[in-house]
This record gives sequence, structure tokens and C-alpha cells, in this order.
Amino acid sequence: MGDASVPPLRRAPTGAGATVARVGPVDSDPQPPDRPVDLTSDDPLAALQRWVADGQVDEAARARSRRRWLEKAAIEESTLGGVLLDLAERGRPVIVRTLAGHRVTGPIIAFGADFVGVRDPRLGDTLVPTTRIATVQPAPGDDLPAGDRRHDVVLAFGDALMELAAERPDVMVGAGDETLRGELRTASTEVVTLAITDERRQPISIALAAIDHVVVRSR
Repeated sequence: MGDASVPPLRRAPTGAGATVARVGPVDSDPQPPDRPVDLTSDDPLAALQRWVADGQVDEAARARSRRRWLEKAAIEESTLGGVLLDLAERGRPVIVRTLAGHRVTGPIIAFGADFVGVRDPRLGDTLVPTTRIATVQPAPGDDLPAGDRRHDVVLAFGDALMELAAERPDVMVGAGDETLRGELRTASTEVVTLAITDERRQPISIALAAIDHVVVRSR
């Protein structure tokens, strides 16, 4: 006969799952794992993190695409005048080569509607019509500006020479395959007159459209 003080054993209902309790000492100072926890597909944060990461990648790609589009648009809208204006505002030396092969190096000190003035320490202040510019090169290490800006400068090359003629400066004028030196006497929208530097001071008229550059030797 069994002991009446011990209750009889009961079986768990059919289909009930077993409950397992882990028995052992409680870790009062848990340490972080040796390596990052790997979020599996069962982790509800994993999908969110992937979505955020994909969104960041997509946004970076869109930003690069917008930047390329803006750069392309700026290049397509660039003008020589815009490039020269940007370079003039930098105040840094540039190299300007004309169609006749004349080379001027220095900062752009004057900017007109159809010409630039470059201060070349070797030659002097040089005025170059933009129609005669073959190449423009920034200083070493400087990037070439987009040149997509517009300007409202109205002072023309002929008008600038008219202003200079009032002072009768000594100039060198490149025209065709010649370089003429003399005193700048008069200038108009079509013709420039020099008094050639020689004993006779013979005057000569030069078509404004034929001028490649004008170097101001003295004022």
C-alpha cells in the first residue's frame, strides 16, 4: 500500500506540450558577445535595416545622377564669355592664346562685352578680342569653370580703344602677320589709327576686325 500522504501522479493532457525550465545560476554581469550579433531573417529589425540601407543607396545614386545631370547641363550651356568671367573673378593667372599664336599669361584685369584684358608682367596689359581667342587655360592646379553664367557687360573692344586713345599710349598691335608699334591716335568701331614709331611718325590705319591683340606699353 502506498503512502496516503503522497498525492498520485497526474499525466499531462493528451496533446499538451512539455514545459522545460532552465535551471542554473543567474549571470548578474552579462558580457557582450565576441562578435556582432547576426540579424537573421527571423529578426523583425532585419527587414527594416535592409530597407533603410537600400534607401540610402538609392538616394546616393540619385544624388550622383543629379550631379552628373547638372554638370552636363552646365557644360552644354557654357560660353567663352562665361568662362572668362569666372576666371576673372578668381584673380588667378591664366594663359590665353590667340588665333595668331600670341600667348599672354597673367590675371584677367578687364572684362568687356567682346574682349578681355590680361596683365602680363613681361609684356604689359594686353587686350584680346574674344573672337580672336583660341584657347584659355587656368593656372596649374585650378579647375576650368563651367562658364554657364550670363553677364550684362556692354563695353565693347572698340569703345575701350577709344578711351585709351584719349591718353595717346604707346601700344603694340598684332594684326594679320604683323606686329605694329606706335602711338594710339584714334579708334572707332571699325578703324584704329597709329603713329608708327619711327622718325617720320607715319600714321597707319588698322581694321578693328583684323586686330589679334593690343599690348599697352605705356599710358
